[in-house]
Amino acid sequence: MKPGKSFLLDTTDSYDEFFEDCCLIGLVTSVKSYKFCLKVNKLLNFDFRLNTDIEILLNKKNRNYYFPVYQSNVKHSFTKHYLYSNRNDGEVLLPEFKHIDFVWLIKGQVGPGDEFGQMLSLVKSIQDVQLATEIDYMLLEHKEHLIF
Repeated sequence: MKPGKSFLLDTTDSYDEFFEDCCLIGLVTSVKSYKFCLKVNKLLNFDFRLNTDIEILLNKKNRNYYFPVYQSNVKHSFTKHYLYSNRNDGEVLLPEFKHIDFVWLIKGQVGPGDEFGQMLSLVKSIQDVQLATEIDYMLLEHKEHLIF
């Protein structure tokens, strides 16, 4: 390779592959992440637990920001649920959705639209949830922030 010649790695395909079998829900709530997970676990029979192996690290303004990720696996299924905290010490994980407190990513065998709609309704019914809305991953400008 000649000196001064460089290549740019196109990661678009890997982003699309990561989000291939996913649904995203944006959540607005005033509850802290661990309390929110406890409510979801109790009311919707999930088992969200903090997964420190996949927490997201962003370096902004010469400072590290850690965004916790909670994980819940569905028994006898390949489906996994991830709950990302979108805020940490004044910084946001997804600046294009700075009003969102949490991003719920469902990865794997997501059921038909009706099943997803029912789950979205259940999430909306949780006390302290002010907004729960589906997010199209194609609208994400910072997809790489959700990939672990």
